[in-house]
Amino acid sequence: MTTTTSTAHPEAVEAIKQAEAAWLAALVEGEKALIPLMLEDSRVVHGPVGRVDDRETWAHFHVTRRRSVAAKATELEITVRGNTAITTCFHEMYTVLDENLAPFPMQEVVTKVWEETAEGWLLAHMVMGRRFPPV
Repeated sequence: MTTTTSTAHPEAVEAIKQAEAAWLAALVEGEKALIPLMLEDSRVVHGPVGRVDDRETWAHFHVTRRRSVAAKATELEITVRGNTAITTCFHEMYTVLDENLAPFPMQEVVTKVWEETAEGWLLAHMVMGRRFPPV
């Protein structure tokens, strides 16, 4: 994962890199792994029409409609401002859209807003712009 940062907060940047890595692992692990990484009132904007879901609805959608079997991120950029961090990156996932077919490669440009909490950095907001077919 290539990382560039626009700020000099090395401890926060390292913690956010770890949060991003945990997020990728949770995309594969599933709903029960995703929800604890998100704030209770977090929102996710996704889909071709910009659907907005709360954390439980989105996590359930992710597992039941487009279960990922592998995920990676590239071109991670991190900006830290106080207890808020904004990340942008490209996600590439291999996703099961139909259990009878091989996993389909999907790419998304993703922007996440992370908030620092007593439990660590948690996702406050995410916007995903899907790319079909992958480039």
